[in-house]
Amino acid sequence: MKKNIKIATLVIVIYLAMTLSYVPSINAESEFPLVLGAHRGNSVDYSENTISAINNALEDSKYEFIEFDIQYSKDKQIVVFHDLTLFRMQNNHAKISDLTYLELSEISTYHIPLYEEVMNLIGNKKRVNIEIKSQGNFEDDKEIVDLIIKDCKERGILDLILISSISSEVINYVSEHYPELKTGKIYLLHPVTYLPSEYLVEKFYQEMEEMGVDYIMLHGINMKNYTLLTKLKPKDKTLVFWYFNDQMFMMQKDSSDLLW
Repeated sequence: MKKNIKIATLVIVIYLAMTLSYVPSINAESEFPLVLGAHRGNSVDYSENTISAINNALEDSKYEFIEFDIQYSKDKQIVVFHDLTLFRMQNNHAKISDLTYLELSEISTYHIPLYEEVMNLIGNKKRVNIEIKSQGNFEDDKEIVDLIIKDCKERGILDLILISSISSEVINYVSEHYPELKTGKIYLLHPVTYLPSEYLVEKFYQEMEEMGVDYIMLHGINMKNYTLLTKLKPKDKTLVFWYFNDQMFMMQKDSSDLLW
């Protein structure tokens, strides 16, 4: 009996691994005009979220917008970094939230920029998708949102900014307190990917409506349910598909649409 359970478990694991490993190409499926953004800057030729990656994306005309990630250091400096630890990028288990910016700079193998550095570089040259990386403290998340929006207002570029997050609480906060600002809800995987049901997709979009989401940002693996996602998409929602490289695609109704 135990042997049969182990075999069944192994089969399920192998099936899930094979399923998850196949990521459809957006260029092979999409019938909508596509707008390419630089995911974490040009994160193929340069280390992601670095000044070099951002600057290259700024200079390269193929990227119509730039996405980067922000979070707090221990001393409440807004740093541009994706993960909550240094492990994936630098093989160091140190948490961003446990280090002051000075301490982070001293142990990092490359320069991790501050939000201000990146925004001074970009200015009003391109539209920007700023992803709030929640560290699990909602008060900090709200504070970061307030600071970012205040800064962008002072720079006169609020209309060039999209705030995105994997956190529903962050999106709800932005939608409630800054309704003029566009928001993007991020997903890696979602049940609608593997359960191609009209009911589930309609329910998914209803949840996005209630949350006040404008842009629904799905990893490319969710292209598996491309047909239903595009067929049932409300007119006021925009689908975005991102990949674990520099590619982030927005699907527009036509090529004359503004991003946000």
